[in-house]
Amino acid sequence: MIDSLILLFLLFLGIPFAIAQIMPDKKWLIAYTIFFGTLAIALYYNHLTTPSYRQGNSFSYIFGKIAACLFDTSIIVGIINRATVLYLSSINVTINIWLIVSLVLLNLMLIVLIFLGLMTVY
Repeated sequence: MIDSLILLFLLFLGIPFAIAQIMPDKKWLIAYTIFFGTLAIALYYNHLTTPSYRQGNSFSYIFGKIAACLFDTSIIVGIINRATVLYLSSINVTINIWLIVSLVLLNLMLIVLIFLGLMTVY
């Protein structure tokens, strides 16, 4: 049971990030940002407009809250990461191992900071 929940949380974190990484150019990334940004805003709006007596305080509410925050976090980090790589490739920077390590560390910092920020807002 716990293993399947961990796998589900990793999928919520990984799938939108992976989709952002396969965007071939700026136009596709902008379309991805508009589509998934609208989806994230709709999720947050639904959370805000749901009355407190219908939100619940059980495991399912906490599970949904964490899943929504992970989903939003992976969208934001994926867009920032892909925009950075597209910018660096447009100014002809060679992508070496240190750049990849820096991007991975940037992603880890962003995941922690954005996730904690979203948990306080939600």
